[in-house]
Amino acid sequence: MKRNYLIIVLSALFLAACSSGKNRLENGDYDVAVYKAVKRLQQKPDHKKAEKVLREAYSLAVNGHMAKIEYADKSNNTFKYDRMVNEYRSIARLNNAIRKYPKYAKLVTLTDVTDELIYSKNQAAEAHFREGHTLLNMNVKQRSRDAYFQFLEANRFVPGFVSIEQLDKAQEAGTLNVVLEFSNNNSFFRDFNTDVVYSNVLSSFRGTRYRFLRVVEPGEMDSRPDEIIQIELDEAHIGGVDFSRNVIELTKDDVYMGEAETDSGEIVEVYGSVTADYIEFCKTISTRARLMIQRVDGKTAGVMQRHVIPSSYNWTEKWATYRGDKRALSSSQLDFARRSEPSIPNPDWLFAQTTRPLVGQSIDFLRGQFSYLR
Repeated sequence: MKRNYLIIVLSALFLAACSSGKNRLENGDYDVAVYKAVKRLQQKPDHKKAEKVLREAYSLAVNGHMAKIEYADKSNNTFKYDRMVNEYRSIARLNNAIRKYPKYAKLVTLTDVTDELIYSKNQAAEAHFREGHTLLNMNVKQRSRDAYFQFLEANRFVPGFVSIEQLDKAQEAGTLNVVLEFSNNNSFFRDFNTDVVYSNVLSSFRGTRYRFLRVVEPGEMDSRPDEIIQIELDEAHIGGVDFSRNVIELTKDDVYMGEAETDSGEIVEVYGSVTADYIEFCKTISTRARLMIQRVDGKTAGVMQRHVIPSSYNWTEKWATYRGDKRALSSSQLDFARRSEPSIPNPDWLFAQTTRPLVGQSIDFLRGQFSYLR
């Protein structure tokens, strides 16, 4: 019974697949109908319905692609051969799929488009090559970047159509040369190592791998840069110590106090209440810093954009002590009371904690600004 049931299920699936190919044909999905018919014939050669679907669908599919090719060929679109290549490729894929069925030759006569496809690819590559040269000759960086991608498109149709030297030329012409300048006019920063902040920003930004971006240091280029990024720590503040003290009165009942003798001479345990003052101390130092990023046009020296990134850091330490009976304290309060008063951190350390986030945030900002050069 199980075997018969399996046969019934497989037959139902097969009939559904055949019907699916016919439905695709009736709905005008001729390419899909061809692929489904070939698959059915591979599973069951000489299947009459699949043969019929294959013959009709292939003829209609080829006619449809050829009509689109003829329409594109009559247009004045510079890149009309792109569309023609896609249509010829679709016919070629249909042919390749049908050839997988050994008996295809008796069913359909394939329309060979090999020569037409080669010709169209060359014409498409030539069109993109010419467009790239036109754009490159404008001597405008954005147009040079467009030219680079036109050259890539030409090579997509015909590998090697555009030489590596021509691609490099377009890339170089479209590359934005950016200089990073660091300034520190505030005398406050003389006591702090701002070079660490600046060098981290420079090394991280220079590591940005955008196709049309080159980050250089001042004096590294003979000619004027396209853009100057001015970075300055224009504010930093390390506040004084904010000290607070909080006294908590504690009482605990039913605390074992010892033993006592009653009037009758009986020894009994004595319980009572104990008290203590639990004293919490807190030291806080609030710090802040601000990084200014200014984009300046390298040719006109005009400010293109100004962006400020703030940062803050709070150093906080707590400790405690007590007066009275320590049995009034909880175990956690007792542990905390064993802490000693912390030392004030070094200002350089506080400065480093405050400015550390500025490096990552400034890099994220700069990379976002130049992401169009990827």
